[in-house]
Amino acid sequence: MASLLAVAALALGVIYYLPALLSIQAKPEPAPQKAYDYYIIIEEDTKEILMYVPVVVNVDDELISEQNKRYKIVKVEGNQAYARFVEDLNLEFYKGDGRK
Repeated sequence: MASLLAVAALALGVIYYLPALLSIQAKPEPAPQKAYDYYIIIEEDTKEILMYVPVVVNVDDELISEQNKRYKIVKVEGNQAYARFVEDLNLEFYKGDGRK
């Protein structure tokens, strides 16, 4: 009788602790980026200020400068975002009705 009681207690213990032993915990969420009133977009290589923007900037955002150059944001530190040059754009194609 004692051994049956011990087996029952062991079984209940296993059933009770099994979910905790097998649970997979998710990675903690990264801290949200602090929002600033404006962001300064800086060219990565020349450190030239490209523009100031009043919207939140994130890595992989893209922008087109006044000189029709496309950049991609590669790093954000505080309210400074660093942009890498991607390509020169030819906007002549889009003038008029956009057809060739």
